[in-house]
Amino acid sequence: MKRKLIAIAAGALFALPALANNEIDAGNLPLNVTPSMTRDQVRAEIIAAQRAGRWVVNAELGTLHRAPVMRAGKTRDQVLAELVAARRVGEMIVNAELGLTAREIYPTRYTDVSRGQIHAQLGGGAK
Repeated sequence: MKRKLIAIAAGALFALPALANNEIDAGNLPLNVTPSMTRDQVRAEIIAAQRAGRWVVNAELGTLHRAPVMRAGKTRDQVLAELVAARRVGEMIVNAELGLTAREIYPTRYTDVSRGQIHAQLGGGAK
């Protein structure tokens, strides 16, 4: 019984600073708040910030959004051709947990293709 009483008293003692915090105590809010901007002005400002790439995405850290950098890549046909070639020579990963390719799991299915031919077919040239 005495331990419970001490625990309750200690809990109340540590809870006092939390109750005095301004975030919890709503009695300190200003009574007359006059908006400095209209809703349409705020929306226009947000849209302008998004277009400029300077809007906050994490308020706690204050990190800004970074627009992705567009790079010249491969065409859809090039990617599909590489996919077909990788399947043909067994370079597709079929066991994601171990990171093993079909050639490593089933070596007898891909005996007719040498390592140099694999890289040539995948567009890497002979190695």
